[in-house]
Amino acid sequence: MSVLGVVAPVAGGVLAGVYLAFDLAVMPALRRSRVPVGAPDDPAETMRAINVAIVRPSFLALLFGAPVLAVVAAVVEPTPWTVAAAVLQVGGLVVTMAVNVPLNDGLAAGGPWERFVGPWTRAHRVRTAAALLAVLAGVVQASVWP
Repeated sequence: MSVLGVVAPVAGGVLAGVYLAFDLAVMPALRRSRVPVGAPDDPAETMRAINVAIVRPSFLALLFGAPVLAVVAAVVEPTPWTVAAAVLQVGGLVVTMAVNVPLNDGLAAGGPWERFVGPWTRAHRVRTAAALLAVLAGVVQASVWP
């Protein structure tokens, strides 16, 4: 197994972990907030702050790097598992750019929390599942093709 065969799924796993943390902790906490929407520090304002804070080099390196590494791995070592991992990683990035980012932008522009949270969470779960399945494909690849 090559270094790339290890690094690509590890990067995907770290990204999947970030996504999973949002699904398991951040979004449930925001949904349970007792601060009324429209009040200072309401769930929408907190999510706006998260969306600003997360746009940093380390997250962007994961967001774009994991799919790039997966694609490179599929090109260098083309197997059904590396190709599946690449498709899943790229699919998760497409969901992010096509759904989550525009919803983030709408919320930042003052859009209502009620119209944001449901669609954002559904799209987020799709990209989380894609990232987790990509990692699984990488693990299978590592165990099947040493």
